[in-house]
Amino acid sequence: MVLDEQLFRNYNELANMILQGYQDIAILNSFEQMRKNQDEFPETVKGVANHFIVLCQKDLALTIWKIKLDTNPNANTVSQFRGKIGQELRKSDPSAGRIKKYNLDSTLETELTNMRKRYLAHTDMTRGDSKIKISELESALNGIRGEFNATCSVTNDDRFRQITEGEIARVSIGTGIGMNAIFHRRVDEML
Repeated sequence: MVLDEQLFRNYNELANMILQGYQDIAILNSFEQMRKNQDEFPETVKGVANHFIVLCQKDLALTIWKIKLDTNPNANTVSQFRGKIGQELRKSDPSAGRIKKYNLDSTLETELTNMRKRYLAHTDMTRGDSKIKISELESALNGIRGEFNATCSVTNDDRFRQITEGEIARVSIGTGIGMNAIFHRRVDEML
């Protein structure tokens, strides 16, 4: 089954957002490794690094919300993509089974939804503290990628490729090298 251009655009956008989530995780892991190594930076660099950390945390949370939890009927979520591919599959093969859906942990889903409503999209004055571990977000992203990959695997369209562990490793390694170049070589040159 060859799928239309709109579904292909949806696929590309979702694949890019999933990989963007893995890049956010790689950046946050690089900063965590720098902290463990007790790397010393000038105060001006620490301020920039802290700003990057907050931006990556927000981007990761919002990306997961966008690709999994957004309830707008026009939103390009993995679930909407899975549903559209499933419809196309059943048109060509009425006996085709359903594509397995990934469900976020209900507590994480509630936390992400509240965080998006009260902190990311708006800044409510009455919001409470909300903390989500990066490891929980990474686990959720892995589950979302599993649903995305299961959806891609039922198409016979060569343009729809699964996101492999190798691609994630490439993003992680490339990001680590980039972070090292930015925060070590450049800092050494500034001192």
